[in-house]
Amino acid sequence: MTLSLLYPDKASAPAALEDRRFAIDLELDQVFATATSGREDLRLMDLFYAPLRSVDQVAYRHEVLADLELPQVAAAVRGFLEQMGRAREILSVAGSLHTHLQTQRLFLDAVLTYCGAVASLAASLSSLQPPSRALRAFGEHLANYEASPAFKDLGDRARELVGSLSRVRYKIHIRGTRVTVSAYQNEPDYAKELETTFAKFRQEAPTDYTAKLRSPLDMNQVEARVLESVALLYPEPFSSLADYFALHKDFMDPDIVDFERAAQFYLAYLERIAPLQEKGLAFCYPRVSLSPAGVHVEGCFDLALALKAASQDGTGPAGVVTNDFELSAAERVIVVTGPNSGGKTTFCRAAGQVHYLASLGLPVPARSAEVVLADNVLTSFVQAEALEVARSHLEDELFNLHNVIGRATPQTVVIMNESFSSTTLADAAVIGKAVLAELVQRGALGVYVTFVEELASGDDAVVSMGAIVDPQDPMRRTYRFVRKEPEGRAYAALLAERYGLSFHAVTERVAR
Repeated sequence: MTLSLLYPDKASAPAALEDRRFAIDLELDQVFATATSGREDLRLMDLFYAPLRSVDQVAYRHEVLADLELPQVAAAVRGFLEQMGRAREILSVAGSLHTHLQTQRLFLDAVLTYCGAVASLAASLSSLQPPSRALRAFGEHLANYEASPAFKDLGDRARELVGSLSRVRYKIHIRGTRVTVSAYQNEPDYAKELETTFAKFRQEAPTDYTAKLRSPLDMNQVEARVLESVALLYPEPFSSLADYFALHKDFMDPDIVDFERAAQFYLAYLERIAPLQEKGLAFCYPRVSLSPAGVHVEGCFDLALALKAASQDGTGPAGVVTNDFELSAAERVIVVTGPNSGGKTTFCRAAGQVHYLASLGLPVPARSAEVVLADNVLTSFVQAEALEVARSHLEDELFNLHNVIGRATPQTVVIMNESFSSTTLADAAVIGKAVLAELVQRGALGVYVTFVEELASGDDAVVSMGAIVDPQDPMRRTYRFVRKEPEGRAYAALLAERYGLSFHAVTERVAR
């Protein structure tokens, strides 16, 4: 087993998905983009597009997340990440400088910051003994690494070099445009005597009207030449610095670098959902299975929509509606019907999000969830016609669905939204029935939002779900969905009655 915070066996790590259209349809791309903002150099996005393939991999991540919910463990890991971030920042600045001696000196600061991060986390994990397999193994690795001669030499030599460089003293003599650098020979330092002499004349600090010059870390030409001259005067410490820099350029342990990236992945997601949890929205660790024997989800909601609501009004997602859905062993597809703007798209997105996030081993936006570990979450949403694609809406849908169906397995989750709305009702019914039959035959799980009500009945593998209306005001949308037969015609009749367009009302007006 290769050490990893993400996988029980690093060798079995899945590759990142190339086809990410589903994330755009489910609006998970927005969630992942905001979660990884500020962490781009760690390539976290690839981890959000690498779903897991085994139940044990999911359980492994759940263990780590449970550890990170412990305040002391979270504080230790965050402290480590802050120090690692500081070390990387120093290395970045050092790499941008033009004076190699200055770059090498800053390199020592990065090394010592890294060593401090390792020592601090090793001590914390040794003391806290977190129960997860990953953090327990990593704690052992850190203890062994910290005790190794190589690590001790890395830190000790850096500290020695810092000490020897700090003891270097020199003189600068400036006369006109000529600058002379020479070794310090214990000449008297008159600076303190001057300060003492003139201290009695010191008054309240005057207002400073001078313009402040920028003081970048990078040296100007004169400063760089001075430093080069000092290095010639004291070759031994600077030569040792150059040798150390060349020997330890890749000083960070690969397993520790992987730990940093993995920990940032977990925390990026946890920090993104934390505001919603504080507002009372529930997240859970789903139970996953390789067998598509049944799906049971309670209190799920559209994560992307909830995050938008929280950011726009500043008061939190108080109005976010949650829904339940389930599929028994024989049931494969949920067909969702109902009036426009009733929340159907939001419902199907939420279902897709729960399944995909579960496949990442992350907490899902639901009160409880039992789902299949999806080998793929595939989508077919109505897209705007692209000029570069010489196909109509219907052709593009059929082309995409052909690809979706061809990849579907009993572990695949397919989310279809308003499919075939660009064609006639009769054609949509014929195509929709063929698509449903093919998905059922392949054993795939799915949610199918449609305006074709007849697709919601006639097959034991198909479940019909529809919107609940307010009993006090049937025209008011609740955005809640339950198992029920389609009521599109009844809803249309209610609309006609309310606006005086029923058959009786119209014939009365015509007769007048």
